[in-house]
Amino acid sequence: MAVRATVSRFPATPEALESSAVQWGVAVTPFAAADERGQPPTTGAGGDRVPRCEHCWAYFSSHCDLERWGWSCALCGTLNGFDDDTARRFQRPDACPELNASFVDLEIPVDEAEGGGDGVQARPVYVAAVDLACSEEFLELIKSSLLAALEALIPGSLFGLMTFSHKIGVYDLQGPIPVVKNVFIPPDLEEDGLPVALEDAMPLLSFLAPVDTCKDRIAAALETLRPTSSWERGAASGQEEDTVLLGGRGFGTAMSALIDYLSSEYGSTFALARVFAFLSGAPDYGAGLLDTRRYGEQYASKGVDADLALLPEQIPFYRDLAAVAVQAGVCIDIFAVTDEYTDLASLKFLSIESGGSLFLYANTDDSTLPQDIYRLLSRPYAFGCVLRLRTSSDFEPGNSYGHFFPDPQYENVQHIICCDSFATYAYDFDFAHNDGFSRHTDPAVVQIAFQYSVIEPVEETSGNESRSSPSYKFCLKRRLRIRTLQYRPARNISEIYDSVDPEVVLHILVHKVISESLDKGVREGRQQVHAWLALLAARYKWYHNSCSHC
Repeated sequence: MAVRATVSRFPATPEALESSAVQWGVAVTPFAAADERGQPPTTGAGGDRVPRCEHCWAYFSSHCDLERWGWSCALCGTLNGFDDDTARRFQRPDACPELNASFVDLEIPVDEAEGGGDGVQARPVYVAAVDLACSEEFLELIKSSLLAALEALIPGSLFGLMTFSHKIGVYDLQGPIPVVKNVFIPPDLEEDGLPVALEDAMPLLSFLAPVDTCKDRIAAALETLRPTSSWERGAASGQEEDTVLLGGRGFGTAMSALIDYLSSEYGSTFALARVFAFLSGAPDYGAGLLDTRRYGEQYASKGVDADLALLPEQIPFYRDLAAVAVQAGVCIDIFAVTDEYTDLASLKFLSIESGGSLFLYANTDDSTLPQDIYRLLSRPYAFGCVLRLRTSSDFEPGNSYGHFFPDPQYENVQHIICCDSFATYAYDFDFAHNDGFSRHTDPAVVQIAFQYSVIEPVEETSGNESRSSPSYKFCLKRRLRIRTLQYRPARNISEIYDSVDPEVVLHILVHKVISESLDKGVREGRQQVHAWLALLAARYKWYHNSCSHC
């Protein structure tokens, strides 16, 4: 877990914060393998047994003061007594990582019913959903990208291939010859779904093929992909071939059907399924179709340059679908390869809120899609994450920024569906009262707790297994990562400026500007940046000149 603050010496009072004009907050990369200095966490067991403060619920850490019968919370100062279990554990310091380190990563027991036993429920699942209402160049790029993806997948993973246009194709990749079953999307399809469920067209376990034994068959199936012709689209829609334009992209219907398809095995076959959706344009067929003609038109009458405006989402379909994906344990990454307006303002919620990423490439010639998807799959990732930031009593978290959704019940608790080792989240701080840090000799304390799940392979111990046909199993591990940091208040403005981390300041500022632009428009966001830069330059120059005359 890497944590970087905008200033390593915190402003001591609200007046000092205002005078410095520096952003105050932290950037957190919770699943990073090491901290910002390259030090890994201290690992161990007993994540469910770490003592917690009775007042603020902060976790015990090495920064807490120990007494004979209890401990004082490093955040709020509350004196907590030891229960019998904690007292016995703390008699063996080597078995209690939280006693000796402020950065720990502890395992939490997982029930057999949740996949903590033989790990059958935790098998990694990946599905490629490929747009066939496209060009030959687009398909060649996707084929090469998926071949690269296959090299990055760990043995034992399950892989599925689905295509979509005016119809949905599901592939059986486990036989000697790839077999595709097609389900046609009616042009007037409502949001209720397809006339025939994908499960009825092909059982899910026939659709998901083991990568280690079927890699060549998957590659052979990719070679059979062809763009849908105007004749096919015309026959499906009842139109003449000459009147059918390039389109028929039933992306919304395909994603809705795929999520329902995968949900039938959620918890029994997999703990998280990742879907890679490849788009060559905006959805224009079936449920979730988007009207791309609105771009520019709605601003023309207002005298606003459309290129300087941020469009709101057109329909709530994809935001609602993301909520369904979360419940089904599905994470969706969208890769759009197009130079046309595609209404990502509406599509983005499907990827962002399900824990995935959104990639946009202007053309196929300069696209780095194969390299990007290989890197994406090569990174370790966690899922089912809960992130909580706590502070000492003199200050508190303000706004939070990142691809997460807040807990509906508890403040400053964020849920993250899928998190890799580069995912970073930002928080800014506010003073809890006008006195600032009332005791400047005491450090400010920040504690971040990150609870997450990972899938790990299980070594086979049976001697009867053939080396030519190895068997792969996985288990679900639940862990709790805790990081507690102390920051000293600055004695003067010069110490604040000397301790600035420009990258973190820019990181938080970009989040703030985007948030402001989405709420009030790009013009307002741009004015905010100009005002802040002018104020910072003026304040810094004034203090710099003042110091030079001393």
